[in-house]
Amino acid sequence: MLITISTPNLSTEYKQLIEATFEQSTSTHIVFVGDGVYAPALNTAFFEQLANMVGNTEKSTVESTAKDKPTLSLSFLSTDAAARGANLPEHINPISHKEFAAISAKNQHWIPLS
Repeated sequence: MLITISTPNLSTEYKQLIEATFEQSTSTHIVFVGDGVYAPALNTAFFEQLANMVGNTEKSTVESTAKDKPTLSLSFLSTDAAARGANLPEHINPISHKEFAAISAKNQHWIPLS
């Protein structure tokens, strides 16, 4: 599942949707685009909580196969961050438009949050 975030402010509903998507999907990729590159800084506690959910899920699925283990990837468009002077945490990966296109092609389901 691909979630694109283009808004800096995440509502409670958006946060609940992100959590539910992670819980229901084996692979969730979140890409921050446009003004969304500010979202990690404005929602630090939420993204830390999400990272902890990933860690707890990994611990509880030790006996599961690797393909059953939920994964979460966080990325941002590097050109959007550079244009806005946004500094993102090191655990969020910068990607190019070409890499974003490749991620998009791999994911059948998209959820745009704007």
